[in-house]
Amino acid sequence: MKTRQLHLTAFFLLLLTFIPLLGQDKIKTDSLLSVLNKSPHDTTKIDLYISLYREYLNDSTQARDYIGKAIDLSVKLKDEHRFCLSSLALAHFYYSAGLLSEAQGILNEVEKRLSRVDNQTVASSFYMEQGLVSLANGTYENATYSFLKAKRIFEAMGDTVGIGKCHTNLGSVYWTIEDLDKAMEHYQQALKLKKPDDKLGISKVLGNLGLVARAKNDYVKALDYYQQSLKICQENNFELESAINLQNIGVVYEKQKDFDTALQYFIQSNELSKSIGDKIGILYTNIGIAAIYGNLGAYQKAISRQKEALKMAEELDVRAMIKDIHLNLAETYEKMGDYLISLAHRKKYEIWKDSIFSENHLNQVRELEIKYETEKKDKQIILLAQQKELQEKVAQRQATLKNVFIGGAILLALLAGLLWYTLRLRLRNQKTIALKNEEIREVNFKRELTELEMKALQAQINPHFIFNCMNSINEMILNKDNKNASKYLTKFSKLIRMILENAEETEVSLKNELELLEAYIQLETLRFQGNVAYNIKVLGDLDTENVYLPPMVLQPFVENAIWHGLRHRQDIDGGKISVSIEQQENQLVCHIEDNGIGRQKALALQQQSVYQSKSLGLKITEERLRLLSRELKKQLVRITDLKDNYGNAMGTLVEVYIPTS
Repeated sequence: MKTRQLHLTAFFLLLLTFIPLLGQDKIKTDSLLSVLNKSPHDTTKIDLYISLYREYLNDSTQARDYIGKAIDLSVKLKDEHRFCLSSLALAHFYYSAGLLSEAQGILNEVEKRLSRVDNQTVASSFYMEQGLVSLANGTYENATYSFLKAKRIFEAMGDTVGIGKCHTNLGSVYWTIEDLDKAMEHYQQALKLKKPDDKLGISKVLGNLGLVARAKNDYVKALDYYQQSLKICQENNFELESAINLQNIGVVYEKQKDFDTALQYFIQSNELSKSIGDKIGILYTNIGIAAIYGNLGAYQKAISRQKEALKMAEELDVRAMIKDIHLNLAETYEKMGDYLISLAHRKKYEIWKDSIFSENHLNQVRELEIKYETEKKDKQIILLAQQKELQEKVAQRQATLKNVFIGGAILLALLAGLLWYTLRLRLRNQKTIALKNEEIREVNFKRELTELEMKALQAQINPHFIFNCMNSINEMILNKDNKNASKYLTKFSKLIRMILENAEETEVSLKNELELLEAYIQLETLRFQGNVAYNIKVLGDLDTENVYLPPMVLQPFVENAIWHGLRHRQDIDGGKISVSIEQQENQLVCHIEDNGIGRQKALALQQQSVYQSKSLGLKITEERLRLLSRELKKQLVRITDLKDNYGNAMGTLVEVYIPTS
């Protein structure tokens, strides 16, 4: 059962929200009502309505009623400041209830008034709430931007509590995109800034630290963090957070294959979520329970829970979870042997995945934080320039005084000149050091960016290849060729295992790559009933175990030769494909030759076809090779059309140049 996606999204319930407090002390409900009845001032009533909203948070009807009155009275009085405060409270109310579209609508109204209100408290609250809603919707770049904007305002205000909450939320963004070290760094910063009496905040950060430890497979430390958080929550009657910790403890036991214990914790969390009306919590625990049933072989129970969760996710419009549930259903039906329904859900998963995620998530999130730090440095540079300008004005005043006090002015001018020269020399040295540091950071950043781009492109090639293979299986099933479909699926599973073993690697040995390539060709020849001959050879004394290249860099070219060259031969029995590889200076040269119908005829057939596929795999592979090459204008892929003496197509020769140093 695919539960990893569940664990990647459940975290946002642990995020620290921020709603500005209008008073320093907590006022009892009866006291608030008494003051409300006696208050003659409408503006005071708005503040009291917001305070009563907080007191009635456990009663959603009453809470919604009071915050609605605060908004209505703010509109009546044309009090933009209090309208924004009460609207932010309502947006958080919708967010907590899982009504993300409604929350976003309220935030859009507040955003229109930010410039008119011009209040740091309102602005910081807005960006925190906007970040939470964006994160829940899976738009991670927008969430990062909002949290960084809020952090900048808190820093200007000197609000360490707000800064700590921003660190918590930024940690959750990095945890979601699986940059665990960066997530741990932000969570630890948040914990340092927590005040001892902030029990709820401490418990949430401990829970998030547990998530990171769990993602690193350090289950002992993860359980310790969760148990610490759960103890604080139970002692202080934090029911929502208790439910979250119970669920996360269940996940750890599930990871350790202790399914019975895991199921007990999931059920406890589910029942507690139902008792407090937490729809999001019910959704996630249903998925967790379904995962346990799947591991125990109770597939019908698992499907029942998954369908219930899917319906709830659609009602709440939690798009990331809709995507994950379709994948879970696909895998459950596959285990039951119902491949057609499994394939239908897997296609829906791919559609949702493409609509939510992009290859640039990690790069864009990092870029936003780098921009934020750069802007801070720009402000420091402006401050230094202002200081320099001030010094120049001082020098001008001293020059004017020289005409009045000749002797003293000369001395003052000498002193001023010496001071100016010293400051200028110091500034020059500082700029030189800053430039050197910037050059070092630039080199490191480009190197890290190249690695990230390589991983992103590698992550794209695998779904593309898997999608093509699934189409082949589907074609066999539709043609009722069940025997070959079963053989194909068996070989396909072995090939997928090889691909997954290389998934996190940026480079693999040539021996590993050729083994994977041969396995793929064998898979495709099965589709052609063994009528395609192939030959793979290594020329010279090339050490295949000690030569490295990016994984799956040759497979798209072989795939293209088979699908667009050999497949359309009328005499498929004569189909041949030959692969040879040799070392030439600092690069590997691979020749891929087929005796297919040639590119011109293949293009004509493709244009006549209803389904006109795009060579996405070739495009991605060329981009990957381009990242490896320092010579940007160098041709890395050369394609030659093979023809006989009469100009008839005899096949295609592809030469691939792979830089190795």
